[in-house]
Amino acid sequence: MTQSMLRKIILLVLILAVMTFFTIMSPYFFTANNLFTLLQEASFLGIAAVGVTFVMIAGGLDLSIGSATALTAMVCINFLEYTNLPVLLFLPISLLAGAFVGTFNGFVINRFKLPDFIVTLSSKGVFSGLALVIAVKENGFVSNVFIDNPTYLWFAGKLGPLYYVTIAFVIIAIGGHFLLKWTKFGTYVYAVGANKNAAMLSGVDIKQIKYGVYILAGVAASITAIFQSSRMMTAMPEMGIGTELDIIAAIVIGGTAFRGGRGDIIGTVMGVLFLTIVKNGIFKLQITPAIQQIVIGGIIIAAVVFDEWYRNYSARKRNMVV
Repeated sequence: MTQSMLRKIILLVLILAVMTFFTIMSPYFFTANNLFTLLQEASFLGIAAVGVTFVMIAGGLDLSIGSATALTAMVCINFLEYTNLPVLLFLPISLLAGAFVGTFNGFVINRFKLPDFIVTLSSKGVFSGLALVIAVKENGFVSNVFIDNPTYLWFAGKLGPLYYVTIAFVIIAIGGHFLLKWTKFGTYVYAVGANKNAAMLSGVDIKQIKYGVYILAGVAASITAIFQSSRMMTAMPEMGIGTELDIIAAIVIGGTAFRGGRGDIIGTVMGVLFLTIVKNGIFKLQITPAIQQIVIGGIIIAAVVFDEWYRNYSARKRNMVV
């Protein structure tokens, strides 16, 4: 059995066990309304996580994903507040905010050959500051703009009991899985993450792959911003800031390696669901939110330890066969 398959089986068991536990402990957990709300919350996290999965499989790390969300939200608010441009015309322009963040990250990493961690940590500060600069202000203070545009608020709607953001998450996850598993680009992403030097010697344009994965992550964050601000009927410049830990946790729980070269979208979707169930259950049990961070941090450590253990175990097993 492969590590990926073993991880998914363990994760599925954990999802069922955690759901059973919270169902027993809280009468408000396993209800239709809460389950669809849970899927909605998972979708906000999951759309961004699909994009960052590409980055991590390629051996990178994106800590600026939250600032891309904040910047896009502020771009949308400015269009809604100061122009009469139809929503369907300015939304594609708003998505360029996320693409710009990704392009900037890719450029600095490629041009100066700096570690992804350092570059995206720095750009996180740059773009979160830019979001604050362009935020709508009144008398010098950031104004909490109320969104009442019906076309924009459509994104917070439902199809039956299912929220549109959940449908979008499913579509994006399927598209991401296809791109990663069935295209040359996806093959190159795995190759760069597994062994950058070998990929380069094989003719893979590593710089273009870096640009591609970071732009995907940025656009995914922008899509999240549109759905989330529509749901909240407002947006502030700190929206999305701080979600990086949850996104990375979900991806790592789903089996994507910090070292790169391994992972998939199915695992990320399962990781997102597991993390959202845990957070929702903790909330339903009225446990202090601080416990969430402890749990998430512990889960990341456990996932990394498992990866290292299984990698070493597989290496020893191969040596024994040889």
